[in-house]
Amino acid sequence: MASINTRKRGEKWQYQFEAATIDGKRKQITKSGFRTKKEALEAGTKALAEYNNCGLTFTPSEISFNDYLDYWIKEYAQVNLKETTVDNYNKKIKLYIKPKLGIYKLKSLTPAILQSFINEKFNEGFSRNTLLVLKGILSGSLNYAVEPLGYIKFSPMAAVRLPLKRAVPNTPTRKKEKYIISEEQMKKIFERFPFEHSSYLPLQLAYRCGLRLGEAFAITWEDVDFENGKLDINKQVQYKNKYWYFSPPKYDSYRIIDLDNTIIDILKKYKQQQRKDKIYYGELYTELKINDKKQINEFDGTEIHLINIRENGTYIQPRVMQHCFHIIHHKLGIKELDYHSLRHTHATMLLSSGANIKAVQERLGHKKLDMTLDVYTHVTDKMRKNTIDILNKKEQLK
Repeated sequence: MASINTRKRGEKWQYQFEAATIDGKRKQITKSGFRTKKEALEAGTKALAEYNNCGLTFTPSEISFNDYLDYWIKEYAQVNLKETTVDNYNKKIKLYIKPKLGIYKLKSLTPAILQSFINEKFNEGFSRNTLLVLKGILSGSLNYAVEPLGYIKFSPMAAVRLPLKRAVPNTPTRKKEKYIISEEQMKKIFERFPFEHSSYLPLQLAYRCGLRLGEAFAITWEDVDFENGKLDINKQVQYKNKYWYFSPPKYDSYRIIDLDNTIIDILKKYKQQQRKDKIYYGELYTELKINDKKQINEFDGTEIHLINIRENGTYIQPRVMQHCFHIIHHKLGIKELDYHSLRHTHATMLLSSGANIKAVQERLGHKKLDMTLDVYTHVTDKMRKNTIDILNKKEQLK
């Protein structure tokens, strides 16, 4: 059982006691600033009681929460959850949970400690989505400690709630209006990034097809049906462990979309140019492959034919768009534009031309119709304003 030690440092007293080991290393909890030895001892006694969960008679594992989270990720999350979810969990655990809660023993976590953690992040301005993820990690990991592991009798997260009001009133922020790019601006962009540029085709796929960034960079020539003017959206690319790899499209939004004549012509020219490049480079041309782990590479697996490649056959990665938009923002002066804005503009063009809302939802792979309706509302609001502007320009009858 841990004991409390006190000692004087300068003019003040401090207490310390041993905490759970983390990664096999002993940890100490220390606090200074007490006027007398008695104050330090009393405060240390209270802190130790809280740390040991106020003397629960049930004796679970002595594992630290830091080490338990590593165990839970390996034994549960990696087996049962999507890779993207596990990656997100790992980031949140490393950045936010371990620094605050990792030093506690698993058995020492109380509803008060966990509620205080959630409240703190809430008052730091964390979004509700982030708070839900943090709460989900804590609830999921602690529920697993109850059953099937039996490390603790009950989950201390069961009583934890997301706060409704921040401790410090914040100035309400307006939801950022989605940016719609004009034809003139798009022309300006394509003058800066012409057909030969590595960003040209990804820009066109967002603007003319409404693709997400990861979807645009996952398209292979096998996905393009030139005869029927169709494009099969069946995967996206994501980055992990130094590789780009294929994964299901966001929200499992598998779909086949129609292609307009312009994008068909662009794709035909790209395919023709790639044939010429392959002949020109000969043995030096890179043949891309996909291995059993769905990783895009140059050495192992089944040959794939991605449409976004350089003239020597190497893969054009999605991160090239960062440089592209830096130029758009700072050289072309279109500050608000991002890749998603092109996708939003595509939806706006369709809806403002009278396209069916449900058809647009299916084309963009929106999970919910509400997402498409948000675009529709924006379009109709703009159309109403344009109507009034037209009337205002007419000569008034008197």
